[in-house]
Order: sequence, then C-alpha cells, then structure tokens
Amino acid sequence: MSNQSEEGLKQAHEMLEKGRPDEAKRILANILEFNLGNSEIDFTIWSCSFWIDFLKQLSHLDSYEQGESLFFHWKSFEEALCKKKEIYRRTVFAVQTGVFTLALNSYSSVNADSLKLPAQKADLLLKTGICNKKLGKYDVARSIFLEANKVLPGSARIIAEMADCCALCGMENEAKVLFREAFFIDAKKIDINLLDSELIKCLIQRVKDEHTSLEPEIQFWVPVYAVLYGVFNIKRELRSVEVLKLKQDIYELESEIKNPANNIKQLKPKLIYMYFRLVDHYVQKNQTGSELSDILLKIKILDGDIYRDYIK
Repeated sequence: MSNQSEEGLKQAHEMLEKGRPDEAKRILANILEFNLGNSEIDFTIWSCSFWIDFLKQLSHLDSYEQGESLFFHWKSFEEALCKKKEIYRRTVFAVQTGVFTLALNSYSSVNADSLKLPAQKADLLLKTGICNKKLGKYDVARSIFLEANKVLPGSARIIAEMADCCALCGMENEAKVLFREAFFIDAKKIDINLLDSELIKCLIQRVKDEHTSLEPEIQFWVPVYAVLYGVFNIKRELRSVEVLKLKQDIYELESEIKNPANNIKQLKPKLIYMYFRLVDHYVQKNQTGSELSDILLKIKILDGDIYRDYIK
C-alpha cells in the first residue's frame, strides 16, 4: 500500500472515530481505484456501509432510544464480523470508538432527574458505564458501575460489568469474586457479548470451543466450567442467611428440574453451580461429613462427567 493510500485509510479511520462513516467512505472511494483488491480498504468500506443508513435514521429518535439503537446495532455489527474471513482490528476499533461516543452522548443527554424508578436510573448508569468502558475509560466506568450498584443492589448485569472493569484495571482477584457472584445471581441477565476483559473472554471462548453441544445455553455453563477450570478460585464466605437461602433455592430448583415442562437445559447448569457453592461453604466450615457427601452424590447423579472433572 502506498503512503498516499495509507494516509487516506488513516483519515477514514479518524472519520469513523468521530461517528462519520459517510465521510470515511468518501475518502476511501478516492483511493480505491489505486488499490483494487486491497482487503483492508474493502473491509473498511464494508464497515462504513454497515453504519451509514442506520445513523441517518437516528435523528428521529429521542436521546435514550438513540443510545439503545446504537447498542443493538453494535451487536448486529459484531455478529456480521463473525462471518467475515478477515477482520482488521484498527478499523473495528475506529468504528467502536465512533459508535460508543455517539451512544455516550445520547445517554448523557437523558434527564436523569426525570427517571423515577431505581431500575431506570441504574439502567442509564449501566449503559453510560459500558460506553465509557468501550472507549477505554475503565476507571470512570468502574466508578459509574459502583454508583449503579448502589442504586440497584444485586443486579447480575451491573455486577458482571463491575467485574469486567476490575479485570481491565488489573484487579483480577476482585474480578473473579464479582464474576462468581454475578453468574450465581442470574447468568441469564448477563450480556456476555459486551464483556471485554481477557479473563472472561478467554473463559467463554474456551467453553464454546470445547463444548460446542452446549449452545445456545453456553452462558449458563460458563460459571460451571469456570469452577472446573480453576478460574473462579477466589471465594468469599457465605453469611448464615445466604446459606439458608441457597439451600431453599436448591430445594426449589430440584423440584423445578423434575418438571419436563421447564427448560432443563438451563436449569441443570444453574443447579450444578448452586451445588458447587454449597460444597465450598461446607469445605470452608470443615463440614466434610454426610452433608458434603450428599451434595457430591447429587452432582454425580445430575451429570457424571461434571462430577468426575470436579473431584479430580
């Protein structure tokens, strides 16, 4: 690629970072005739085309809807990227910067005082935090997630994002504890596609690669295999009230899983993860007698392969 073409590509990336794919495409059109067959330029033009028409329609929406639409279309963009044979990271990064800058501006324009419900305020903080995270402002994002968690304590989505930011900030032990909590609270609520840290992305990819038959319930199995792989190895001691609730939840889930009308594929990994948590409690309290043996037997009956991997 000539210096002139490289400069043109650089200018196109700058336009993408500003959320102006139409301008980026015009720049690339001027250098395309001298670079026919250049895969990076072709990829960047495709990326521009993916966003141009969509962004033109945003002005018809209010601020919050604009942010939501940008999030949704970003997920569509990532799905489309998975089908590409070759991906150019600097182009993707430029698009990401532009998209989440626009989304952040949209969410920042929302009048937070007009939101009456804690869930609404927490959601706005969550989305604002994710935008900052996607723009590489990890400390800012982490502070926002902490605030969101104060507004709506115990949200799996918020705690998972807190964990992700901790990992991105190099706080791996804190990240492991928080990820462990988030997946226990409700794996279904966690959008694993928005998580960015290598800690969780490598774990998710390994589960996908080694256990392809588990799709589309993969995120329910992520915490189970995180235990088996030794990733969720930082544990906290449960309070007495938490132990009682855990036992009650296990009892209820054991009843649910016997009903064929329920989604067994999702309930099974959830129950196994609960068993793991109760085992940890018994071990921490040195209760290694019949109670522990009973739980291990239940794991063995529910899934022999998981049991064998667990007791290794």
